Amino acid sequence: MSNARLPLPAHPLRRRQLLAATALATIAGASFAQARPASIIVGFAPGGAADGLARLLADKLRGGVAPVVVVDNKVGAAARIAIEYVRNAAPDGQTMLLVPDATMFLYPHVYKALGYDPERDFTPVTRMIGMSLAMFVGPAVPDSVKTVADYIAWAKADPKRLVYGTPAAGATPHFTGAIFARSAGLDMQPVHYRGGAPGIQDLVGGQVPVFFGSVSDGIAMVQAGKVRALATSGARRTGLLSSVPTFLELGYRDLVVEDGLGVYMSSKVPADQIAKLNSLTQEALKTKELQDPIRNWGFDVSAESTAEFSARLNRERGRWGPIVKATGFTAME
Repeated sequence: MSNARLPLPAHPLRRRQLLAATALATIAGASFAQARPASIIVGFAPGGAADGLARLLADKLRGGVAPVVVVDNKVGAAARIAIEYVRNAAPDGQTMLLVPDATMFLYPHVYKALGYDPERDFTPVTRMIGMSLAMFVGPAVPDSVKTVADYIAWAKADPKRLVYGTPAAGATPHFTGAIFARSAGLDMQPVHYRGGAPGIQDLVGGQVPVFFGSVSDGIAMVQAGKVRALATSGARRTGLLSSVPTFLELGYRDLVVEDGLGVYMSSKVPADQIAKLNSLTQEALKTKELQDPIRNWGFDVSAESTAEFSARLNRERGRWGPIVKATGFTAME
């Protein structure tokens, strides 16, 4: 039989002190967990529209979802690194994702190994802004070309003119340009850039005659008189280019194209937390602090509900599959 002594019962006072200390530790731990910063994950570098919108939203969400809300830029792979990070994050309502709509409706048709399932892995919370695209022409195109019809006639006169710039291969502007080319009867070849800024620079420099990108990509150069916008792709004219007709007005029904930026959470996050974030974001979008910058960037305030946003993404997924397939394009990575 062992000679080891059994532990004596704790002294009543020490036992009460131990229980009190344990309770305080539990409360402190809960408070620490609640105080943990929430984060908005952005798939693009600081300084762009997505980053700017995320920082404006973070200011409005502080005190609502957490005492501190930070923006975390996880750059690379056309925002897919950020998306996979949020998919794998703890579903505690503290990790949000802000990415373009196209990552959820277009990418499934572009990438063979996407790394996430938009419908299974994510809940769309709120679509914050709508982004119309524009057809910009630069100094390589004569001033006499003032309309889309003028451009088509000019481009058909010389095969060397049948190229168009895009911000990225496999992105919405890439396929919008392809739809335009098909509708106009032009055999146009895309020239892909790493973002809108270098593409617009080449447009201004005359290296490409036309560029398809978001309104925000080229609005500064339009205002400076260095490039011209011939048409926009929204269902309605857009604010900063209100004098420019839509493709729809010109009879191009297939060229009603919009991207956007929206907030998502893991599909494992409870519904009440999704509803709370939707409500907080909707309230933020009503403020001047968000509305003015959004419009100055050339975007439109969207403020869709979770149900509206989900329905939009489902419609767009169904639409873009055949379009991408018709181009024969498949992303290399």
